[in-house]
Parts: sequence; structure tokens; C-alpha cells
Amino acid sequence: AEVRQALSGRLNRNRHSPMAVAQNFDARGTLRANLKHYDTERARLVVEQIKFFERNSRRLPWDIILCVDQSGSMVDSVIHSAVMAGIFAALPAFRVKLVLFDTSIVDLSEHADDPVEVLMQAQLGGGTDIGKAVRYCSQLVEVPHRTVLVLVTDFCEGAAPSELVRAVRQLAEARVRMLGLAALDGNAHPVYDRQMAERLAACGMEIAALTPQRLAQWLVKVIS
Repeated sequence: AEVRQALSGRLNRNRHSPMAVAQNFDARGTLRANLKHYDTERARLVVEQIKFFERNSRRLPWDIILCVDQSGSMVDSVIHSAVMAGIFAALPAFRVKLVLFDTSIVDLSEHADDPVEVLMQAQLGGGTDIGKAVRYCSQLVEVPHRTVLVLVTDFCEGAAPSELVRAVRQLAEARVRMLGLAALDGNAHPVYDRQMAERLAACGMEIAALTPQRLAQWLVKVIS
């Protein structure tokens, strides 16, 4: 519910909605609409009509590509990512694609709305080729300026770092928004290769260690 609220449209203070949602309550509008019902004898306002603002809906969807490292150290982050993919897939503002990788790549986009199925198919272990995974995700981009690539990894690249840097730079030049999410341990503490993360940040990828709720808040800023 918190993620859905964070990603809902902005309030439209020029229009009202029949949907009674507490966070959309129009206090001034409600007061104006009920002034004629003021009880002078009891000196109190009788409220017969409650006003709620409408929320703008986003007409054009954003593409969210979740690219998740499933090497052995990533178990907690894979769980977080599977749950977030399911939440995003249920929201009309997004079209979600989900890719898991180690040295191989598994595209689970058709199961993005089912976290249990994703976790059943995840096979933790093996090496790490982040560059290969980012290049694969670049092929999934249809509208670059309305695409967000979220790379969930510990940034411990097992292949040539130069290939990863090149792939990230090309996506940045195409105006794809990118967020590199550092791996979180069981206590939500970040664990990652800071030097590699700094190189990618210099190419245009934002780097952060975020819980799922904070990730939703970051996406709100991007799509706004």
C-alpha cells in the first residue's frame, strides 16, 4: 500500500472525485460546500457533503527494467527485487521487464507479476557478468527517455570492467535513466564494490542503497 501511494498521480486541485480517499481530502472545498448548513443555534457546521480532490493519472506508461544479479551473495536482494517487480507490474503506470543473471541470463518478464514464480526459478550461485546483462537489457529498451533500468548487484564484475562501463555509457547517451542498487544483506546494510560503482556513476548511473519503499520514492522523482 505504501508503494502504491508513493507512485500514485499528483493531486489535481482543480477537480474533485467521487472516490473517498482520506489523503485526497479537500478541507476548504468541504467547508465552502457546507456553509449553508451552518447551525446558528448550536454554533456548529453540519457536514452533508465531503469533497475529495482527483488525482492525475499518468497516461503514458514507463518501462521499468529490473536487472538482478543472482550470484550466490545476492539472496536477500533477489527476494526484495522479486517482490518489487510484482508490485510494479500491478501498477498501470509501468510496464515491467525482469532479468536475472550471473554468467548467464534468464528473462523472467512474463512472470514479473508473480514473485513466487520468480523465486522458484532463481538459481543462486555461479559467477558474475554484469556487462553482458546490461547489454541484454539495452535490447529491451523501446522508448529510451521513458525507460528506467534498475541494476541490482554488488558490482563485483567477474568479466572485463571496460565492457560494463561501455554499456552503461551508451545507455546514458540514449537518455535511459539508470539506478544501480547496491546489494543489501539481511540487516539491509549495503555490500558492494565501491570502486566499480564510482566508475559507473561517472558514466551516468545513479548509485544508491535503497529499501523497496525508498526505491518507489526515487521512481516518483524520475517519472515526475
